[in-house]
Amino acid sequence: MRYFFYGTLCHLPLLERVLGRAVVPQRAALDGHELRQACAQDGTGAGDLAFPMLVPGTGQVEGLLVDVTPAEAARLDYYEAGHAATACAVRTPDGAEISARVYLAEPGRWQPGAAWSLADWAARWGDVVTEAAVEFMAGRDHLPAERALARYPMMLVRAASRLRARGTARPAARRHTPVPEDVEISRMVPAYARFFAVEEYRLRHRTFAGGMTRELERAAFVSGDATVVLPYDARRDRVLLVEQFRTGPLARGDMNPWSLEAIAGRVDVGETPEEAARREAGEEAGVTLDALIPAPNFYPSPGAKTEFLYCYLALADLPDGVAQPGGLEEEGEDIRPHLIAFSELMALIESGEVENAPLLVLALWLERMRPGLRAAAGAGPDTAL
Repeated sequence: MRYFFYGTLCHLPLLERVLGRAVVPQRAALDGHELRQACAQDGTGAGDLAFPMLVPGTGQVEGLLVDVTPAEAARLDYYEAGHAATACAVRTPDGAEISARVYLAEPGRWQPGAAWSLADWAARWGDVVTEAAVEFMAGRDHLPAERALARYPMMLVRAASRLRARGTARPAARRHTPVPEDVEISRMVPAYARFFAVEEYRLRHRTFAGGMTRELERAAFVSGDATVVLPYDARRDRVLLVEQFRTGPLARGDMNPWSLEAIAGRVDVGETPEEAARREAGEEAGVTLDALIPAPNFYPSPGAKTEFLYCYLALADLPDGVAQPGGLEEEGEDIRPHLIAFSELMALIESGEVENAPLLVLALWLERMRPGLRAAAGAGPDTAL
């Protein structure tokens, strides 16, 4: 069967990920059409992350012709949920008109928005969408396409985290320096995937003696990267904490599931950890941050969780009344800010009232950095201005 691709599947790495093989396409064009962003019926879309839809027009849409097997067509149908493959006449560069199957949006599902450009989309989103296709296609044997499509935004978040992990050099002055052959994964099953995901593995890994372990069964709780930031006013020697209800302590049986924390949140697709820190400060407490000071980044629970935290101290002007109750209503957040002296923060840690690991790390980092920050602000070591 011959297919004509005109949108994101013209990005060859993505097309090959969906088909599961290398592709050598031909060029072709569809006359009398143009590409527009596919938007919801209320007109909202996803900006330049949005996929395109074909609409009638006066121009032509260039794309790729690929011959696929019935099994590959089934893979395409799964990935193109919300579209139907329809026979259309397309034209090759030599002027020949041939019939090919083209994925068209289901009537009434979306409405056209702004013009869509493959080059602009691929430059910003091609890598993360291609990476997300791994998780999307892994659900084909057990997850209906519509349910997979509903979970797709979180797949993008997890894909962005994997790309950051692979793109960051990891120091190994003391620990083992791995090579690809050190881990052999014989099976990976996505056991659960919604806001978070659970992946089950069968694997072997290199031992310190030089051999390989027996085949092991392991599971990972997969979530996106997050950013954590502790605002600090060096002149006043005070910090901003937030307080909110947390399900984890509740599920453990904790008598008090309200937690004192640093500002924190997920790093969304298309933003940097630094941008996420500034956005979360506005959403959770209504404050604007000045300079961000990198603090240690870490895995809070590497035995089973993929979550990686990017941590910062943030210089900020924190007079009385600056912080406002925050949180996003659509996410069920109810957040109360606390402006407290640095000395009170350390007392709360000593008493055990602060039991949130990222805040503990940032408080200890602030204790280390505080003399220099106070001196730079023109304040004495023990006197708030």
